[in-house]
Amino acid sequence: MSTSSESPAPTSMADRVLPAATTTGIWLPGARDPRRGYIATSPVREAAAAGFDILADQLPPVPLTADRSEDRWGADAIGRAVGLLTELHVDRTSYGWRLTASAGKDERLEDSALIEAFDAIAEYGGSRPGQVQISLPGPWTLVTALSLSSGARVLGDHGARRDVVQAYAFGIAAFTDRIAGLGMHPTVRLVESRLTPVLTGTWPSVSGWASLPAISETQVWAALESTLRHLPPTVLALPDLEPLRLQGKEIPAAEAVRRSGARSVSVPLVSLRPHSWEQLAILAEAGLGTWIHLPTEAGGRSDAVNHWCERIRTPWSRIGMGVTSLREFGIIAGPELPLTFPPLLEDQQGLGPEHNRGTMTIAAGLRRALEEIE
Repeated sequence: MSTSSESPAPTSMADRVLPAATTTGIWLPGARDPRRGYIATSPVREAAAAGFDILADQLPPVPLTADRSEDRWGADAIGRAVGLLTELHVDRTSYGWRLTASAGKDERLEDSALIEAFDAIAEYGGSRPGQVQISLPGPWTLVTALSLSSGARVLGDHGARRDVVQAYAFGIAAFTDRIAGLGMHPTVRLVESRLTPVLTGTWPSVSGWASLPAISETQVWAALESTLRHLPPTVLALPDLEPLRLQGKEIPAAEAVRRSGARSVSVPLVSLRPHSWEQLAILAEAGLGTWIHLPTEAGGRSDAVNHWCERIRTPWSRIGMGVTSLREFGIIAGPELPLTFPPLLEDQQGLGPEHNRGTMTIAAGLRRALEEIE
């Protein structure tokens, strides 16, 4: 693979997710009735209702990640992802999700959750012919989270990796087709947080005492390109824009994004360093959609739009970019998809429905501020 700073190929508007505001759609449970011991308000329905109401003409999130408060488990993004696998079966073990020969109870629960999410979208958004965004783990992030029936990592098995990536792409495509059937325009945000360990051979084996062999760059990029080819406009979410250092060479982040075939990219604001902003500028000038993910605490102060606007405007101006180009930036707010196992509610303390409403409000307000920037 070339290590040049060649810019990504220009993209058409049809391939991009247009600038807007959205959230990751992670919601904690609704009110719990102490006398009856159940959740009185479905978090999926509440997420859908609030998303379509507050974000309006922006990008309401698809509420794929409900919580299980009865056993103290929180939102499980991997669980929702495995629910989308076509012609592959899974169950849940003490160490996470594994592939199995037939469907079990946990797979049926995930299927039910997807049905509930779709019903909520149809109820609250069916009359709104706009965009909705689905945030999901990327294909390589999903592969790292799965095991074979033997307990060995899927990442270490070429055939299993291929089957999971293909089944996942078809499953997401089928789900977005159903949403499109409601008259809405689905977009997908794939969170790829584990590309570096996959490419560098530092992802741990089951025992944790060794690492699995690195997957070749050719395979990694081909799987991403194949996945994106099956999907509607997609945002590739990365943990940062640091260069990849592989086999003695340094690959700039903009080049890595180009190799993935992505047409839009999102990155957390807190991870951006001066050289990261320069890479973001390369991507923006090449015509890729650019999204900034605000930190979780932004939702606690929905009136702090000016603060976050300056946090973006200042470094962008410092590298010589015109501030009016920020009108093309999308905004994402809220916690990132929870990928740890088990996903405990304690990891998300204080992020209740009111905080999530604040998150949606700050995202929409900041997006409007960028549109008006001069």
